[in-house]
Amino acid sequence: MKLLIKEYLAALKEREELDAILPDLLSEMGFHVYSRPTVGVRQHGVDLAAVGKDQDGHKKVFLFTVKSGDLTRSSWDGPVQSVRPSLNEILDSYIPHRIPQEYTDLPVAICVVVGGDIKQDVDTDLGNYEQKHKDQIEFQRWDGDRLANFILHGILGENVLSGNARTLLRKSVALLDEPEAAYQYFLEMLKKLRSDLGPQQKDRVTLMRQLNLCCWVLYAWAREADNLEAPYRCSELAMLYGWDIFAKSFPKSGDPAKAMILALHNLIALHLAIANEFAGKKLLPHAAVKDGLSNAVNSRFPLDVNLALFELLGRLSLTGIWAHYQIEHQTTEQTPDELAKLISNLDECADRIIQIINNNSALVSPIRDDHSIEIGLTCIFFALRNRMDSIRNWTNQCLDASCFALHANAAYPCILTEYHELAEHPKDRADKDYFQQATAGSTLIPTLCIWHKLANPNANFKDLLNTLENLIPHCTMQLWITNEESEQHLYVHSHDHGLAVSGLPITESCDELMDIVFAECKTSKEQFKSLSAIRLGYWPIVLAACRHHRVPLPLMFWESFTPLCA
Repeated sequence: MKLLIKEYLAALKEREELDAILPDLLSEMGFHVYSRPTVGVRQHGVDLAAVGKDQDGHKKVFLFTVKSGDLTRSSWDGPVQSVRPSLNEILDSYIPHRIPQEYTDLPVAICVVVGGDIKQDVDTDLGNYEQKHKDQIEFQRWDGDRLANFILHGILGENVLSGNARTLLRKSVALLDEPEAAYQYFLEMLKKLRSDLGPQQKDRVTLMRQLNLCCWVLYAWAREADNLEAPYRCSELAMLYGWDIFAKSFPKSGDPAKAMILALHNLIALHLAIANEFAGKKLLPHAAVKDGLSNAVNSRFPLDVNLALFELLGRLSLTGIWAHYQIEHQTTEQTPDELAKLISNLDECADRIIQIINNNSALVSPIRDDHSIEIGLTCIFFALRNRMDSIRNWTNQCLDASCFALHANAAYPCILTEYHELAEHPKDRADKDYFQQATAGSTLIPTLCIWHKLANPNANFKDLLNTLENLIPHCTMQLWITNEESEQHLYVHSHDHGLAVSGLPITESCDELMDIVFAECKTSKEQFKSLSAIRLGYWPIVLAACRHHRVPLPLMFWESFTPLCA
């Protein structure tokens, strides 16, 4: 396990990676971190500063200068960001002027932190520097080996991460090239850690930090293998488990509250970092290429292309929703130019998704009824970015394609979810029992109708109505709402929950459908607002839970986004 952790540390970058896990590690070791890495602010050589007891038992101020990978001659003495100039800045500027007043009487230790090893040709130079200044200050070396020991005895200590959980983590890392197997082992590990969770607040904070570290391990190794599938799925699951822990034990104030919020934000930030890399490297570059993503699926079986593309579309749209959410909640931390660039990037993302839909015909022919989730997410993102014309055009195409497929008995939307069942779909229309079972209900058609109606208030659904009346009059049109059990089960999918709003009418104008939906929104509003993620303002968590666990999007979201569609 130590070798696994050490190699993971060596693979981390300096900014927003190695220096992102150090605060959690120090906090778990009992340190008070009073200065964290900040982009765009001069650090005076110090990437991280903390106060705590050293191994000799004395309380000290620890000043960390962090470098990724191995410490080599080029990273020791070169540009301003190298170690030696940073140490000079600490001695000349930070220690005399930047240490908080309440800590000025404490001894100071400067810690050179590297994710890998200190190379032999640098060891002498660093030793000479330490010897030259030993009368002024204490120096410590925190290399990958020492960090791995701290992690194993701290966050992943035997009394915290059990032998079974360690084994499951190792298996998950070993099977990164088999994402489904890696995900299943990671899920088992999360369930094990959750079942062993202690009753105290510090136990919950520790578990959330563990989840963050375990995801970082997967992410670092997956980058080496150039396969981000497993860390994407695992980090999203860890974020949802982290929210479940956070929501059930969130203190109102004080240091425990700050620790819980910071641990949660770290989980969200890591998942979004993986999601952005996944989108930026694997998906968006192919947006403008005709059938670019379809060909990238590397399968001649249309079902594989259809399933893969809708999965990727949901991920892209949810990543865009998160980015929109972050801009809305971080405007005070951005300069006008930075904010304008973020908004420009977000609009470019929306345009790329539109290109992907236009260039990959499979995305107008949903085969699974629960593709209503991906369609709902994409329409929400388009509405947030004022792309109502795209919603109108796309939903119209999906409705037309679904009607055509029903008439032609060719891969029409169905309620089947198992791959082997979908591979045999559709069977002969003469098998009436099969046809009625495969089309017994639909969340897809009402979802498409509502979004099309929002984007085009004068829309006419006569052709759709004729198809439904002639071919699937037995199909129950339905949508989903949360109930009093949803808060307990939504984020970790521990049990079925929620209620169906069924028997929805599809008419030529769909006015009746809209009236019923928005009346239900008002009726169920308080229940929906009682969800912790909605109540505390983290509403994308609900969307992430629905997509991850294949639960229909709550229809109450339509009321929230109706003003954007006006």
